[in-house]
This record gives sequence, structure tokens and C-alpha cells, in this order.
Amino acid sequence: MDELSQDVYYWQVIHHLVKNIGMSAFLVKSEEKEIWLETTEDSSEGTTVIRILRHDMNWSNYIARDLENLAKDAEHVRKDLRSKRLHIINVYISSFLPVDSYERFLDHPVKTKNNRITIQSFILDGEHGYEQRVSKLSEVINCELPRLTQISHDPVGDIHQYRREVVAISDRKSKQERALFTYGKPVLTFLLLISVLIIFGFMEYYGSSTSLLTLVEFGAKYDPLIHQGEWWRFFTAVFLHIGIIHLVMNSIALYYLGGLVERIYGTPRFLLIYLIAGLFGSISSFAFNSQVSAGASGAIFGCFGAILFFGMIHRKLFFRTMGKNVIIILIINLSLGFLIPMIDNSAHIGGLVGGFLAASCIHLPRNKQWKLQMTSLLVMLGTVSGLLLFGFSTQEDTQQTHLINIQISQELLQRGEIEKAYPLLKAAVDSEVDIVEAHFLLAYSEAKLGYLIDAERNLLITIEQRPLLHEAHFNLSLVYYELRQYREAYLAVEKALELEPNMEEYIELKTTIEKVLEKQM
Repeated sequence: MDELSQDVYYWQVIHHLVKNIGMSAFLVKSEEKEIWLETTEDSSEGTTVIRILRHDMNWSNYIARDLENLAKDAEHVRKDLRSKRLHIINVYISSFLPVDSYERFLDHPVKTKNNRITIQSFILDGEHGYEQRVSKLSEVINCELPRLTQISHDPVGDIHQYRREVVAISDRKSKQERALFTYGKPVLTFLLLISVLIIFGFMEYYGSSTSLLTLVEFGAKYDPLIHQGEWWRFFTAVFLHIGIIHLVMNSIALYYLGGLVERIYGTPRFLLIYLIAGLFGSISSFAFNSQVSAGASGAIFGCFGAILFFGMIHRKLFFRTMGKNVIIILIINLSLGFLIPMIDNSAHIGGLVGGFLAASCIHLPRNKQWKLQMTSLLVMLGTVSGLLLFGFSTQEDTQQTHLINIQISQELLQRGEIEKAYPLLKAAVDSEVDIVEAHFLLAYSEAKLGYLIDAERNLLITIEQRPLLHEAHFNLSLVYYELRQYREAYLAVEKALELEPNMEEYIELKTTIEKVLEKQM
């Protein structure tokens, strides 16, 4: 068969596979003499690609060298496609067969050493059993290949025509793929960024974003108040951040991940994904973590979930573009959550699951799979219900909760809000929480409220547990002074001065008590 006829046939086969079968050309090499095609579906055994090479071979050693180089290229392709195994249908289109023995390269598929790549080769030369080889190849790729017909009067024109159509189809597919990433504009992403910055500014102005009391007042996830019916905290917590580093890290993640998800899904879908993922993250944190928590991390991990759903629908496009990086970043962030105790990984995992379920429920734009969507909706509702039931069934009165309440009470006392701090401290002490500061702070609040006998009792407990706490001795002296037990007051302040001799406040109190004692003598 002459070379020009085989050139025509080369493009005819590629044209047929691309136009009629729907395969995609993803790799072009050697001045368009070598083209790799991606099949439409993956099998359970791995990914299948077709590599077509137009080359006239005189000797079989060319095939040997080519297969060796092909195995190296195939490993890169396998990794790019993120496939465990890669099956290559390797087609040589040649004007003639090698003059020496070549059958050993075609009789059996060649496997690489790691058994992850299989290469099955065919030679189509237009002669010497050509029909039989085309039929076998058609059977392997599961589609009928065109036969070489009589060459037309304008073979060069045929080649150009086939090539133009292949390029046009490939360009059209590329535009369709790009359109998947440009459906929407990241308008809501910027609005969310602005909103969290404004709220952060208000928190810093009012108090401090690292203050537990400020966080609770602005709507952070705080289990005791959620148990009392403040369910709205599941949503408000998503817009708060604890410290500037937390804000900056989440803002950067929201800018990139949120923008990507909004471009893929559009603004209305992105809003639903963000809110549902944030809700899942907050509820998961409520169910498994009693700490005060806040932040957009759950919603941001929901963006990861939405991207993973996109990857499930468009698997090959996903791994050909961003898939590898997304999965690596996700694994790193989840691993950090398990390694660093202060990170609320329950919120991260909850947000990830929530984002995936939300995306599968609303699906991608211009896509409808009612069975999948309804199933996802039922799973989503069932998961939320289960997490809420578990969260509300857990014991609210825990050691961790009381520790948080003591920290909040201390901030309330610093503000002078004694009435708000007192019940929290009283509940902590009544539950016999093993925290010395609880008795000390409760005694302080009791003294301010006039419960002097109770204050005396809690200060004595504090001194018994922490005899070197000079503040406790000083406060006890003040209580005795108010109770007019001046001798006991004098002994207590002397002990405080013994522990901290340079405190002017202690010296002044001692002087005052001495004057009272002198008058009584």
C-alpha cells in the first residue's frame, strides 16, 4: 500500500473514532504523526486509551524500541489520568510490514514490570491479512473501524478535511469543558469575604475575636445555649473567626475554593452548598466537640465536597485538570485536623460530607438525575437528624463545658457583670468540677453580691487547695472585714503579705484593720 493512502487512512481512523465514537484526542506528538485518544468510559479494570502511530517500519527492532519508549510515556499518562491501571491499544499504521519476524510483538499484550500498564499492539498495512487485523482491532475497542477504500483523486484534500473536522470537534469539546468552569461568576464569594471581614472588625471593636465571651455574644457555636434553643448559632458561627490568622487562612481558602465552586455551580447553587455545608460542620461540631467554635472551615470543606462531586461526574476532566492537587490539599488539611488537637476536625469532616451531599442533591447546572438527587436529599436529611439527635442526647453538664463557663465567667467578672457570671460559676462548683479557680472566682462574685458566708466558705476551700494563692488570702481578709471579724481579717491579710510583701493594696488593708483593732482595745 502506498504512503499517501496510509496517510489518508490514518486520519480516517482518527476522524471516525473522534466524530462517530466520541473519543477525545488528549495527546498529539511527532508533528501529528502520533495521536492518543481517550475512550468514553472506564472499565472496572482501569482506563483504556488508544495510541495511533503513522510510521513505515522496515524492521521489527523499531517496534521493540518504540514499545520501550511507549511504556515510559504510558506511566506518565497513567499518573495524569489518576488510574490504577492503564490499557493501551497501540495501533501502527504502516505502508508495509517489517521484513523480519515481528509477530511476537503482536501475539500477546505486553505488561510493564509493575503490572499497571498493558500494551496490546496491532499493525494495519492495508495488505497481508489486513481485513482480519482490522476486525480483531474493532472487536478489542468495541467499535467498527472504517476500511481502507479506494483512494480519491484528491487524497491531500481528504487528509485536510479529516484533520479539520477532528480539530473542530476537539476545539468544541474543549470549549464545552471550559464552560463547565465558567458557568457562574464569583459574586457571592466576594460578598462573603466582605461580610466576614466586617463582622471580624465589629468583634475586635467590641471586644476581641479571641475572647470566648465575645465569640458567644456574636453567635459562636456554644453548646449550652444551643441546648436552650438557640439553634441559629449553627449558622452564625460560620461567619465568625477566632483571631487574625484564622481569618486570613479561611479567607484565602474561601477566595480560591469558593470562587471555583461558584464558577462551576453558579451563585444560587453555591449559596445552598455553602450554607448546608456550614450547617453540617456546625452540627457535627455540636455532636462531637463541646468547645466554643466558630469559622467558615466547615463551609470551606463543603466546597471541597462539591468539587469532589464534580470529579465524580466528570472524572477524567477532574483528574486531568485539578483533581490531584485538590485531593492532596484535602488530605493534608484533614491530617492536620487529626494531629493538632485545637483544630475542630469534626466540623471539617461534617462540612466535607455536607458539601458533597448538597452538591449531589442540587446537581450541576443543566444536569438532572432525579434518582440520585432524591437519594442524596434523603441521606442528607437523615444525617442531619442523626447528628442533632446525638448532639442533644449527650450530657450538657460536662467537665469541658464547665471549664469553658469558668473562662467566660472570668471575662464577665472583668467587665463587672457579676450577675451573669455567678450562675455559671455556681453550676460549675455544684457539679464538683475539679478546677480550683472555680471556687476562687465564685467566692469573688459572692462577695460582690453580698453572699459573704458563701464567699468565706469557697475561699477557705481555695486556700486549702492552693495555700500559696495570695489573692485568696487577701479576698478572705476583705470578707472577714465586711463580716466585722477583724482578728481573722488581720491574720488573713498578714498571710497575703507574707506571700506577696510588696503589694500596696495589702499593706493599706492591714493598716486599716490595725486601726480598727486599736480602737477596740
